[in-house]
Amino acid sequence: MFAGGLTFCLSQSAHRLLCCAPGAGPPLRQRVCRGRAPAHSRGKRKKSTLVEPNEKQTCDIRLRVRAEYCQHETALEGNVFSNRPDPLERQFERFSQANTILKSRDLGSIICDIKFSELTYLDAFWRDYINGSLLEALKGVFITDSLKQAVGHEAIKLLVNVDEDDYAAGRQRLLRNLMHQHAP
Repeated sequence: MFAGGLTFCLSQSAHRLLCCAPGAGPPLRQRVCRGRAPAHSRGKRKKSTLVEPNEKQTCDIRLRVRAEYCQHETALEGNVFSNRPDPLERQFERFSQANTILKSRDLGSIICDIKFSELTYLDAFWRDYINGSLLEALKGVFITDSLKQAVGHEAIKLLVNVDEDDYAAGRQRLLRNLMHQHAP
């Protein structure tokens, strides 16, 4: 858990990540995605339908977490070669080999849609994202001993992304909750 109150737990199958923010209901189950997201999830997220004016609004924030190798040169060095006489064909073959090697080194990523119903939790989450404490908290969850063992002596890094437009839209939506609570 970090300052925003969000908790992350890996399920026993290690294929799911549970994310929950206090007051947001049950945790959301997420899949581990390797490389690109499945075709059905790459498009825009469905906009929520209209709700009753007195019903409490929630917002979804998409958190992207990706582990990747710090250095690729050692894997490419000596493994990319072409003896084709045509320079363009030689370059294309080398590019194709490098592309195959880099794809084989993909450690994957996880995408979580986190539901917030309280502005204070959303703001704390954003603050933790901006100041780096979310990244530090997630390192302990995602960079495990088994991952370190799998990559051997190579250094890996964790990349975390939250879209600022998602945050701004979610913040506006949750501000409406506060205005409805204080309206006569």
